[in-house]
Amino acid sequence: MASPPPTSEHAVDAGLRYIGEMFAMFDPLRFRAWAELGLTTAQLRVLFHVRNDPGVTAGELASRLSVTPPTISGIVDRLVKLSLIRREDDESDRRLVRNHLTGQGESACSRLERGSEIFTRRILVEMNQADLEAFMVGLKAFIKASAYVSTVEPNLAVVAMPGSSPG
Repeated sequence: MASPPPTSEHAVDAGLRYIGEMFAMFDPLRFRAWAELGLTTAQLRVLFHVRNDPGVTAGELASRLSVTPPTISGIVDRLVKLSLIRREDDESDRRLVRNHLTGQGESACSRLERGSEIFTRRILVEMNQADLEAFMVGLKAFIKASAYVSTVEPNLAVVAMPGSSPG
C-alpha cells in the first residue's frame, strides 16, 4: 500500500531544497561539458534526443522540447556545423529530413554519459547500504509520483511557468 503524501509543508520544502542541492552537485560536470564542447544546454538536450531516437525530425524535436520549429532549426544547424549531427532526406517522404548523430556526436554523448556515471557512482559508493537502499526507495517513489502527476496534469510545465516563451 502506498504511503499518503506528506502532510507537512516543512517536509515538502526540505525535499525541494535537497533536490536543488543534488542538481547543483552536477554543475561542475555540466560546466566542464559546456566549456569543452562549446554547447548550450539546449544543444546537449537535442544531441541526446537524436541519440535516443535516430532519425527524429525537427518537428518531433521541437514538440518534445517545447520549442518553436525555428528555434529547433537553429539548434540543429549549429550541431550540423559542429559535425555532431547529420541530416538525411527521408527516402519514403522527401518532405521530411531525418536527424542522426555523426561519429563525433556519438563520441561526445558517450563521453558525457561516462563522465556523469563516474561522478555519480563515486558518490553512491560512499553511502552505506541502508542509506543507498533508502535513497533508491525514495527515487522510485519520486519517479512514480512524477508519472502520476504527468497523467493528471500533462501541461504542468506550462502552468508552472505561465507566460514563458518556449525556446
